[in-house]
Amino acid sequence: MIPERFVRALDGFEAVLVATPPDRWLSPSPCEGWCAVDVAGHVTAGLLVIEMRAAGRPLPQDDPDWREVAGEDPVASWRTVRARMTAELGPGALGRRIGLATGREVTLREFLEEYPLELLVHTWDLARATGQSVVFDADLVGPALVTARRLAPGGRAAGQVGPERPLPEDADDQARLLALFGRDPFGG
Repeated sequence: MIPERFVRALDGFEAVLVATPPDRWLSPSPCEGWCAVDVAGHVTAGLLVIEMRAAGRPLPQDDPDWREVAGEDPVASWRTVRARMTAELGPGALGRRIGLATGREVTLREFLEEYPLELLVHTWDLARATGQSVVFDADLVGPALVTARRLAPGGRAAGQVGPERPLPEDADDQARLLALFGRDPFGG
């Protein structure tokens, strides 16, 4: 069975994607140098990678062009890729062991159980870029924050994660998750 939190995080990203005003695709995102369509293409490309892993196909050497992945209709591109990826996620695929860039080996199911972290952060990025607000369910944020605390230092060392942002003591877990990944949860 596909991890439920992964599906809910996909649904959350899709909700923000669908609500994106047509004139906001080129709005700057909190990801330096990216605009909203780049975030949409990046997240959609992530599903392409999951689809390839589920099918046992080799991964590409280089990242694709995010805007090309998003295409002329980022919502339609997302839905097409999501449907294909989901179709590949049967029991055999979920049990397949995959190697990660960190050298760790996990089952695809274990990978998907941690993947909401990626989806939540980029859902917030897309929402921020397109004038939307988003509040994540605590039962999605809590496990993602645990994963983030483990992964952020390595991502930061590899130059993939910005410096952690300072927060007030009473900040909630969503703010802590975003700040850990270099986002200003109260600004841009």
